[in-house]
Amino acid sequence: MNSPHPKVFRLLGESGVDAKVHDHEAFATRISSPQDFADALGYSLRRITKTVFLRSKSSSERYAVAVCGMDRKLDFKAIAGSVEPPERMEVASADDLDRITGYPKHGVSPLGLPAGVEVLLDESLLDETTVLVGGGAAGVEIELDPSDLAAIAGARIAKITQFAVTS
Repeated sequence: MNSPHPKVFRLLGESGVDAKVHDHEAFATRISSPQDFADALGYSLRRITKTVFLRSKSSSERYAVAVCGMDRKLDFKAIAGSVEPPERMEVASADDLDRITGYPKHGVSPLGLPAGVEVLLDESLLDETTVLVGGGAAGVEIELDPSDLAAIAGARIAKITQFAVTS
């Protein structure tokens, strides 16, 4: 069984929050997309999150992550107004992601990040009973209450999405 990144695993243990680890390989059906994952769990796609690693457009050493449901589109203008102090952000490179967090491109987690990496959590996630975030390893997701996620990630709650994506 695949496990969360050691930093994520340690933070979950220390926090004492109720969380469940989901390994994509443990499902009877192949998980090759967020929709496959939602379908395998019988959940709405809005409970499956994406965590986007961002960097400042003006400072090469300022980073943040934005977390929202897969059914939503990030609003970079809203993100710029939500980081503290406000600043325009862009998607960081895979090299920055690896160097700063140690997480792979398809395993970004809002948990266990280094000090100074700000976490923005879309307010729409608070409407869900649980949400699933990356576990710091590809194919590993952590399911937990969104309020617990905000607390242990030290997240700022903000409206950082424009609208729900329809298919």
